[in-house]
Amino acid sequence: MINIFLIRHGKASSGWNSLDPALDDFGKEQSKELAKKLLKYSLDSYDLFSSPLLRCKQTSIPFKSLCNKEITIEKRVSEIPSPISDLNKRVVWLKKVLPLNWNELIDDEDSVASGLDYNIWRSDIMNFLYSLKNDSFIFTHFVVINSVISFLNRSEKVIFFNPDNTSITHLTLDKNTMKIITLGEESITKVN
Repeated sequence: MINIFLIRHGKASSGWNSLDPALDDFGKEQSKELAKKLLKYSLDSYDLFSSPLLRCKQTSIPFKSLCNKEITIEKRVSEIPSPISDLNKRVVWLKKVLPLNWNELIDDEDSVASGLDYNIWRSDIMNFLYSLKNDSFIFTHFVVINSVISFLNRSEKVIFFNPDNTSITHLTLDKNTMKIITLGEESITKVN
């Protein structure tokens, strides 16, 4: 059986008005506390993965340093791609589509016009998780975590729950069967 820990990044310096914000000072402190918490999982061998986005990479650094392991950058756990490059319009799009179900998001006029295939984005995430061979800590994003949980619960909701910054969602994978062990701590935070 493989343990999979989906970890939402720490608090970012800006919310929706930057494509790749760094952690703010509080997010950096959260990451240090998270690293100590992650050390408590007694795993023999494990892998570390991070989204290529700065806030996830920065969240992973304290844990990487404590366990003296390398982190593999994994683009399949990057945040949901935006069909809109204008940051102000992107915020409007996110606020519009996050309360929807996946089919509504996919059929949204901006989503359609962009040519982005959100079914492929979601499938890529799940294919990556099902390909894991070792216990894994994965530093990722709000919508990625929600996509996984919605998939495992056979829900069409884009947002199934509100994982807080540095929350840990624990899954297991056993003979190609993935299960939710615990959802990460929730908070009403914005996607950042």
